[in-house]
Amino acid sequence: MARRNDLMAKRDKAIVDKFYELYDKQRKRMDDVLDELSNKHFFLDANYIYSRIFYNKDNNAYYESLLTKNNQHQKH
Repeated sequence: MARRNDLMAKRDKAIVDKFYELYDKQRKRMDDVLDELSNKHFFLDANYIYSRIFYNKDNNAYYESLLTKNNQHQKH
Protein backbone atom coordinates (compact mmCIF):
# COMPACT_ATOMS: atom_id res chain seq x y z
CA MET A 1 0.00 0.00 0.00
CA ALA A 2 2.85 2.42 0.71
CA ARG A 3 4.05 2.23 -2.90
CA ARG A 4 0.54 2.98 -4.17
CA ASN A 5 0.27 5.99 -1.84
CA ASP A 6 3.64 7.28 -3.05
CA LEU A 7 2.54 6.98 -6.65
CA MET A 8 -0.76 8.74 -5.93
CA ALA A 9 1.09 11.56 -4.18
CA LYS A 10 3.43 11.97 -7.16
CA ARG A 11 0.51 11.89 -9.57
CA ASP A 12 -1.41 14.45 -7.51
CA LYS A 13 1.61 16.77 -7.39
CA ALA A 14 1.89 16.53 -11.18
CA ILE A 15 -1.84 17.33 -11.48
CA VAL A 16 -1.46 20.41 -9.27
CA ASP A 17 1.64 21.55 -11.16
CA LYS A 18 -0.12 21.25 -14.52
CA PHE A 19 -3.28 22.90 -13.19
CA TYR A 20 -1.21 25.81 -11.87
CA GLU A 21 0.58 26.16 -15.21
CA LEU A 22 -2.61 26.15 -17.26
CA TYR A 23 -4.91 28.11 -14.95
CA ASP A 24 -2.64 30.57 -13.18
CA LYS A 25 0.18 31.04 -15.67
CA GLN A 26 -1.59 30.65 -19.01
CA ARG A 27 -4.84 32.09 -17.61
CA LYS A 28 -7.12 29.52 -19.24
CA ARG A 29 -10.70 29.12 -18.05
CA MET A 30 -11.29 26.63 -15.23
CA ASP A 31 -13.58 24.37 -17.28
CA ASP A 32 -11.09 24.33 -20.16
CA VAL A 33 -8.23 23.49 -17.81
CA LEU A 34 -10.12 20.64 -16.18
CA ASP A 35 -11.14 19.30 -19.59
CA GLU A 36 -7.54 19.41 -20.81
CA LEU A 37 -6.22 17.73 -17.67
CA SER A 38 -8.89 15.08 -17.97
CA ASN A 39 -8.63 14.31 -21.68
CA LYS A 40 -5.02 15.09 -22.63
CA HIS A 41 -2.85 14.58 -19.57
CA PHE A 42 -4.20 12.36 -16.79
CA PHE A 43 -7.23 10.54 -18.25
CA LEU A 44 -9.24 10.95 -15.06
CA ASP A 45 -12.69 12.43 -14.58
CA ALA A 46 -12.61 16.24 -14.41
CA ASN A 47 -14.63 16.25 -11.16
CA TYR A 48 -12.15 13.83 -9.61
CA ILE A 49 -9.24 16.06 -10.66
CA TYR A 50 -10.96 19.11 -9.17
CA SER A 51 -11.60 17.30 -5.89
CA ARG A 52 -7.98 16.06 -5.71
CA ILE A 53 -6.72 19.64 -6.07
CA PHE A 54 -9.15 21.53 -3.86
CA TYR A 55 -10.52 19.00 -1.33
CA ASN A 56 -7.33 17.12 -0.49
CA LYS A 57 -5.56 19.16 2.19
CA ASP A 58 -2.02 18.26 1.09
CA ASN A 59 -2.69 19.01 -2.57
CA ASN A 60 -4.51 22.23 -1.75
CA ALA A 61 -1.67 23.33 0.53
CA TYR A 62 0.81 22.63 -2.28
CA TYR A 63 -1.31 24.64 -4.74
CA GLU A 64 -1.53 27.53 -2.26
CA SER A 65 2.26 27.43 -1.86
CA LEU A 66 2.65 27.80 -5.64
CA LEU A 67 0.34 30.80 -5.60
CA THR A 68 2.20 32.37 -2.68
CA LYS A 69 5.58 31.79 -4.30
CA ASN A 70 4.33 33.36 -7.54
CA ASN A 71 2.96 36.41 -5.69
CA GLN A 72 6.28 36.93 -3.92
CA HIS A 73 8.14 36.83 -7.24
CA GLN A 74 5.78 39.40 -8.77
CA LYS A 75 6.36 41.86 -5.92
CA HIS A 76 10.13 41.91 -6.49
